[in-house]
This record gives sequence, C-alpha cells and structure tokens, in this order.
Amino acid sequence: MIGRQISHFYIIRTLGSGGMGVVYEAQDTRLPRSVAIKVLKEELSKNVDAARRFKREARLASSLNHPNICTVLEVSANDAQAFIAMELLEGASLKSRLLGEPLSLREIVDVASQVADALGAAHEQGIVHRDLTPGNIFLTTGGIVKLLDFGLAKHFSRSSGDGHTTDDLSSAGAVAGTIHYMSPEQLAGDAALDYRCDLFALGAVLYQMATGARPFDILPRHALRSAIQVQPHLPIRQLAPHHPVQLERIIDTLLSKHPDGRYQSAATVRAELGALRRGRNAVPTAGESSTGSASVAVLPFDIVGAAEPDVIALRDGLAADLSSRLSRVADLWVAPRTSTRALAGQSVREIATRLGVTMVLEGTLQRTPERVRVTMNLIDAAHEKAVLPSVVIDRPFGDALTTQADVAREVCDGIAAALSQAPARRYSQEPEAYHAFKRGQYLWKSCFQGGWRPAIEHFQHAIDKDPQFALAHVALASAYNFLGFYSLVKPQLAFAVAARSAERALAIDPTLGPAFIDVALAKFGGDWDWDGAEQAFRRGLALDPSNPLAHVHYSWLLMLLGREDAAFAEAERGHALAPSSRFVAAARAQTMYLAGQYDEAIELCSECLRFDQDYVFALHMRGLCYLGKSLRAGAVADLEQAASLSHRAPFYLGLLGRCYGEFGMRDEALGLVTELGAKAPDTYVPPQCYVYIYAALGERERALDHQEKAYADGASPFNYLVPGIRALYARSPHHKKRLEQMRLIL
Repeated sequence: MIGRQISHFYIIRTLGSGGMGVVYEAQDTRLPRSVAIKVLKEELSKNVDAARRFKREARLASSLNHPNICTVLEVSANDAQAFIAMELLEGASLKSRLLGEPLSLREIVDVASQVADALGAAHEQGIVHRDLTPGNIFLTTGGIVKLLDFGLAKHFSRSSGDGHTTDDLSSAGAVAGTIHYMSPEQLAGDAALDYRCDLFALGAVLYQMATGARPFDILPRHALRSAIQVQPHLPIRQLAPHHPVQLERIIDTLLSKHPDGRYQSAATVRAELGALRRGRNAVPTAGESSTGSASVAVLPFDIVGAAEPDVIALRDGLAADLSSRLSRVADLWVAPRTSTRALAGQSVREIATRLGVTMVLEGTLQRTPERVRVTMNLIDAAHEKAVLPSVVIDRPFGDALTTQADVAREVCDGIAAALSQAPARRYSQEPEAYHAFKRGQYLWKSCFQGGWRPAIEHFQHAIDKDPQFALAHVALASAYNFLGFYSLVKPQLAFAVAARSAERALAIDPTLGPAFIDVALAKFGGDWDWDGAEQAFRRGLALDPSNPLAHVHYSWLLMLLGREDAAFAEAERGHALAPSSRFVAAARAQTMYLAGQYDEAIELCSECLRFDQDYVFALHMRGLCYLGKSLRAGAVADLEQAASLSHRAPFYLGLLGRCYGEFGMRDEALGLVTELGAKAPDTYVPPQCYVYIYAALGERERALDHQEKAYADGASPFNYLVPGIRALYARSPHHKKRLEQMRLIL
C-alpha cells in the first residue's frame, strides 16, 4: 500500500494494524494536511461480514463529535476500497504508556476522566464501544485523551428497554471484545448488552493504571471467563496501597458483576473522579441518596406557549450549560442529564428520591415575538420549598446565548451561597468585585460600538477588589484578545495582556475551560503558535465541550491551517450549541467567509440582522461577503453602516476604504486615508488599514511598506488572509517566505 493513492489520499507509511484493519499515515492531496487512514485488511476484502462490520464502524464513528473521540474526516463505503480518514494524532497509546513508569494519581484521574467524557458522548448517541482497552486509548502530546477504534461498537436503543439493536452483527451468544476488559454480561453473550459494559471496561483500565496489572492477570487464560463472571478481583490496596480509598471504591463499583451495581452513567463516573481529584467525598452510586453533601438535578425547563424549534434549542442549551457549570461548584454533585429525562411529570420529592439528590432545579421558558423570559426555582427536595428567591431574566430573544450564560451564572452563585461556601477560586464573595464584573459584562454587549473601554475598566476594578476572582481575569483576557484581533490597540500589547490574564485565571483555577480558550486565542493571534494554540483549544474544549464560542474560535485556527472540513465541523458544532446567539452566528459566518463561501455567510449574517439591524459584527462580515461577490451596493451600504455604528473606528474605516478602492471610488478611499491620519495622534491606527486601502488602489509598494509596520505591531494572522490581499503578499518574495515560515496557507 505504501506509495499508492486511495481516493485523494497518498499513503506514506504504516502506523498500526488491528483485527480487521490497517492504519496508515497519508497525505491529503486536496488539502495540505496529514491524516490517518484505516482500510480493511487485504485478506478480508472479500469477506462480506468483515466489510459490513467495517462500514458500520465508519458510520458509527463518523456520527460522533467530541474532543475526546478521534475525529473522522471522511468516510468511503465504496466496495472497491472502503476507508476511514481520521485526524492524525501525535503521542502514544495508553498501552505503551503503561510499559513505562507507573502513572501518578493525577495522571490516572485525568486519563480516566477524559475517557469517561468520551464514553458519555457515545452513550448519549446510543452507541456502546464494547472494546475499551488501553490499546484503544490514545494520549496525545497536548494532554488530550482520544478514544479510538469503534470496530466492535453497536447501536443500542434506550427507549426499547432491552438494549436490543438493529445493527448488531454478532450472532446470539457470540462474544466480541478483549477478554481481560469484558464485562460478565458481555462474556455471557447477553443479547441485551448495554452501555454499562463500557463502564466495567473502564474499571478494568483504571485498575491497570493504578496497579500496573489487569484485574485477573494472576489467573491462566482458560480460567479468565469464569473468574470475571463470578470471582472477586484482587483489591488494589494489596498491589498499590499508596492509592486513596476513594479510588479503590470507584474501581470496585465499576467492576461490579451485575450492571445495576455499577454507576449508571459515564457522567457519574466523571463526577466521582472529579470529587477524588478535589480530595472530597465521592458522589452517590445508583440507588443511594446523598448524605452529608449537596446534590442537584437540573430538570428540562417547561416551555410556556408554542414549543418552536428555536425555543426548544434554547431550553436544551440551558439545561446543558447549567449542568456543566454546576458540576464545577465545589462539593456539589449534579445528577447526569440522561437521568432526568425519564422523570417528567413526577413530583420534586419523587425525582429527588429516584436520583439521590437534595435539590431540584426547575423553571419555565416563555417566548414572545421579540423577547424571552426565563424563570428558575431551586427547590429543597426534603421540605419542598425554595432554597433561593426565583431568578427571572427577561431580554431580547436574539441575545439567547447571554441569557443562557446569565441564568447559569445566577444559579451557580446562588447555590454556592446557599451552601455557605462560594467557589471563591472562580467566583467572588466580595460584593463590589462581583457587581463590577456584572456591570462589565453588561457593557461588553456594546463592545463593537466602543463599550469595550468602560467594560475593561470594570473588569479591572473587579480584579483590584478581589485578585482571586478567576472569571474576572478570564473576562479581561477575552476583552484584550478582542482588542488584539480588531487592532483597537497595538495587537502585540493586547495579546500579551490577554495571555497574562488567562494564565492568572488558570493559576487560580486550573480547570477553567474558558481560560484555556483565551490562552489559545493569544497564542494564535499574538504568538502565531499554531501548535500551542491547538493544544490549548483542545484542552479548553475537553474541560467545557458545551462552550459554543470555543468551537467557533477553534474553527478560525483550523481555517488558517487549511483544515477546512474540520473548521466547518467545529463552527457548525458551536452554532448548534447556541443557535440563537448572534455573535456565534456571525463568528461562524467569518469561518465561511475565510473559505470563500459567501452565500452561506451572508445568510447567517442576515439572520442575525433580522433580530438586530445594528449588529456591527454581522454588518461588517456581510459587507465583506458582498465585496467578495463584487456586489457594490450591498458592500458599500453595510460597511458604511458598520463604520458609523463603531464611531468611525480605524479598523472599520480600513475595511470601508478597501471597499471603496476595489470599486474604483478612489477619492472616497483617499478621503479615509486622510481621516485615519487625523485620528493618529489620539487613537491607535493599525497599519493594515493603509495596507487594505493602498492594495485596493493598486499602490503595491505603499501597501507593503505599511505591512512591515503591521508585522512589527503584531497584527493578527487574519491580516494576511483577506481575499484580494493574498495575491499582494504572494508576489513579494520576502513576505511569501515569511508566510511559509509561519505555515500560513495562501
């Protein structure tokens, strides 16, 4: 196969081989990227059953999108040469890692937590892996754990009640999997096998990470089946007495012989491991009530009025965001969302008893033509009374993402206060700091119209009053990243402040996902460190996969690196998480714009502007798309309006000047050059504004002179990728060489 081409992939070398397939490193001839490509073994190519299994693996794996699952880039079910093209990972399998030094407790918990996240995502889609082993767990160099190989996976139905599947190719009583990690019911060939067999396998992997041995390694192979089904495993304290009792309890629960004795979801395992990492008591197992610790179930909010698709999307987004944020409140266990869906219509006390929680969070969501109203109540299940005053938020529906974030924030703060233990590392109990932070967030909504200045002042005031207020540091980092990308101040300085603020937030709370996203943006925009940025993006998404902006921002980096398909997938993922957010929609439009897909971007921006006709981000993106399509009237109108609404900010004047220049409006373009010059004494005028205008006017040398200044000021990489400007750089040997060194795709 080496040296052959499959579709548009050129095979370079063999990476590994499994039961049915061989994995190669390949070069994509359409896009400048390396991939891993899996093909069916040659000796199995005529085997109908093997071919069906391979195609099923492709179908199931491609349906999963999660930071801890290897991303499938392309699938071909062609009988002549079926293949699965996947992201190429750098690092080593957990199997290889276990051959080296023993893992620390921190490593064990980190790896297991990320695997649990991956399993949770698969189980949410009704997919059971069935072959979870150290060989199918990959540890990337960036610290992200990836679950591989869905060759034995099957689709199960939660609604059928028996776990039967319509696409299981195993015959009744057949055993599929790796015996040391197989559950008793899997070994028995149970036709009603469900996702809990994966949790048993996770317990076996955890056992091996903790002790260096598999649960029944001391037995001969012929005795394994019986031992796994009926005999207790050797307690880990006999092999690794240094590990805490909590870890042993987690493993023992996962390795329970009967599925009902295990944790009932991967999310619960994740919560247990999180409690262990924090050094606190673990959460209740199935059927237990939580004693001595607070716990909450987040119920889907009731919709008042018509259950339209966008209202349902907001409701589901609220539930996901609330569960994600609440799971990080210290000493609070959050019941898995999958557990709450089947309890609709039951009383608060019944729900609490079934889920083993002390509190229930319920609410209503009402949509009017222009606004949305969210009412939330936190109920003490034992006494059936409110723990907090009702939280009511009423605002324009187009601002749904902010509504979602504000509700989650109010709830987190309120529950922490009710527990008399505010999560000080992330939030603040200093009233003046908290109010300054909230005021800053409100002002930030008008960041494109100049609101960024007072917002930053409030974020800084919050930090001055409480230096341990992690979210205030994140807000400041996000603000300065914004300033850097839009060149509202010298980018080099802005990105440096952003990086420093994000690192301070992580020093306070190392599990704060949004802080990693700001680290990524600073590395991406300021340092041009693509690898470092991608590692930070992936880490942030692993910690907070429901962050819509993180997915869209990551898509920008992927576009710059020429990984277009992956960029589209990330942008779409972010938009799906916040379908009503105008910023997310406009940011996704920017991804489409960079790919030259102007019509799709225009549609996204127009939808934003239907709710807010003065939204600057959507106006300037739509104007640039009209410019790309040579539609003069639309481009001029949108970019003139964006410049006006931004109070004639230099960045927008530069874009408008480019528009004038490209449409032959020379006098108007030169008039903006004069206006920019007049602003210079009091305002930072980014050199790329002149680059845009002079390039559009055909004054190449002047444009390149200003480009040197833009480079010295640390202008973001987007400066190099403006359609129509790329050719200017491509014709300059000096700039072309620089871009090649920076691995930018022209």
